[in-house]
Amino acid sequence: MTFEEIRDKISKHLENGKSYGLVVPNKAYAKALLKGLIDGFDIQDLMIIEPDTNIGIDEVRTVIEFLEFAPKGEIKKVILYDADKMTQEAANAFLKTLEEPPSYAILILVTSRWFSLLPTIRSRLQKLQVQLPIEPELDEFERYLVYWNYDFLEQIKKKTYSILSEEELLEAIDEIDEIAQELDVIISLKHILEQYLNKDLATYVKFISQLSKKNNIKFLRIVAKVISWLIYKNSSLSPNLKIKYLRICDEILKAKIANFNYQLTYYTLLLGLRGDNL
Repeated sequence: MTFEEIRDKISKHLENGKSYGLVVPNKAYAKALLKGLIDGFDIQDLMIIEPDTNIGIDEVRTVIEFLEFAPKGEIKKVILYDADKMTQEAANAFLKTLEEPPSYAILILVTSRWFSLLPTIRSRLQKLQVQLPIEPELDEFERYLVYWNYDFLEQIKKKTYSILSEEELLEAIDEIDEIAQELDVIISLKHILEQYLNKDLATYVKFISQLSKKNNIKFLRIVAKVISWLIYKNSSLSPNLKIKYLRICDEILKAKIANFNYQLTYYTLLLGLRGDNL
């Protein structure tokens, strides 16, 4: 299916008075798909919730209050991103609304982690699971990156990213604000780590020491994604070690609070990539 076909299929599936769980590879892809549903839509009839951390009861109450009043037009739409970040208290307050939304409303809860949603929430949603369209011109790692963040697609296609030197990478870590900067850091980190896999341990540890000074949760998540890929592709690691380190990476990626011992985490993952121990 093309992107347009997937988008049109979602649009045709949606009905008034229903709650949906849109399961996507990443939030950027969901935004691209849903853009057509909200472009030109009356802002008074649209609510978008996009949490920085958790979705608490205050956000849910805001949605409930928004839905108490009839729309200015024909329908109200609520889009709630990162629905898996909903707290238990918020979920409990939301159950009745999800089960019986007003006849003039459509609720869309977006997640890339369907089974991280509470069972009571899942049972009240019509699940819409969509995959990324196939991009045959991308290599395996590039497809992995687009699966991570759909916003990378055009930059990867046009090859407009930069491969940074080690020094440039260390400087860029503290300035990861734009999508372009993030992609440069990801691809450069992969390139540098692949080189270090063949260097002596002492040299590698010096590099880890420099990285371990970066108490930056966004960069730690980038490290977890790159390490996940490299561990998956590393045929010299035993299945048990792969599972061990992939679990650590997954915990970093789904953590709701950035409460990490950064230095220990960097050393554990980066040494584990080569099968070395602390």
